[in-house]
Amino acid sequence: MKKVNLKGVSKAVWIRIVALFLVLANLISVHIFDFQLIPFTDEEIYEAVSWIVGVIAIWISTYKNNSFTEEAQEADKVLQDLKANRN
Repeated sequence: MKKVNLKGVSKAVWIRIVALFLVLANLISVHIFDFQLIPFTDEEIYEAVSWIVGVIAIWISTYKNNSFTEEAQEADKVLQDLKANRN
């Protein structure tokens, strides 16, 4: 049997586990007890997720190097060569 190492678990894993339990607790409370723990409608959650995904997509697309011209693509190759020669 493998030993569980809780100290080695990353924060991202803990956040996902907590989110999973919150969603599960909300589903149980809504469907069994007719009580909503998370006071948001499906539309509000959908809108919030849409905004978050949109902002992340905008941030990534503006942060990344978008080389459309031949000159920019050539400059990317020169930069990659310089980085490769450093190592």
